[in-house]
Amino acid sequence: MKIHHWLRAQTAGAQPVTEQQVLRLTEIYVTQHYGEQTAQEQKPYRVKKDGEHWIISGKPPKALGGNFRAVIGANGHLEEITHSK
Repeated sequence: MKIHHWLRAQTAGAQPVTEQQVLRLTEIYVTQHYGEQTAQEQKPYRVKKDGEHWIISGKPPKALGGNFRAVIGANGHLEEITHSK
């Protein structure tokens, strides 16, 4: 079972996630979608709270390539994850 499906089942009706929890979830989501190397190379992550959502982006690489952007709901659910080129 993928982590976001497990979290949806575990967090139904749960308290809103904290910034520290969002950072841990982001690393899990990025690793799952783009691999461990991307998750590590794009640290430190930038985190911003926007209403009911957390917007997290990775540090742009020094060479060619892009960075990820994730939107996580207040309950910890992954709403969106993209990677620029």
